[in-house]
Amino acid sequence: MFTSRSKLFWAIVALVLAAFVFLFPALIAYRYTAPSQRNDFVTHPWRGWSFAWATIMVPGDSKLKTSGQALREAKRVFRGSSVDPQEIQLLFVPKQRPYAFTHDVAGQSVTSTVTPSYRFIWQVTGKLDVASTSPLVIVAMLDYASGAALYDVRNDLPSATQPEPSPSAP
Repeated sequence: MFTSRSKLFWAIVALVLAAFVFLFPALIAYRYTAPSQRNDFVTHPWRGWSFAWATIMVPGDSKLKTSGQALREAKRVFRGSSVDPQEIQLLFVPKQRPYAFTHDVAGQSVTSTVTPSYRFIWQVTGKLDVASTSPLVIVAMLDYASGAALYDVRNDLPSATQPEPSPSAP
């Protein structure tokens, strides 16, 4: 069997297989992370192996393992306010370091920092007013492992635009 194929054929097969093994984790990371991070996996495909290792090492008791769980938690956090969470995206962040992000809040550019307990964070985007037609903004960051809200946009809103708290039910 091996004698009927040329050495060039086997060299090409080995090269394609090596490229696939090298790039496959980067393609997986590209698929499952937020669009803002995808370019990192294209330009630095070896980061895909870090992503793959982090997915294997996810704590078994993580609270928000799926985007559906994260969206339900975001809706619970913002229930009764004018913040409307609409999309969830997974972020892959540096190990044991704060993650800083810049975003727009009520027309101002704000830099916020969160410190997750694990390498994954759920980025929640939505609208600050349910009836608004404005583009989506970052409204929360949820910790993958604990489910805690690491960031809440309501803390950065100017006091004049703070949503009114809903009256508590009797």
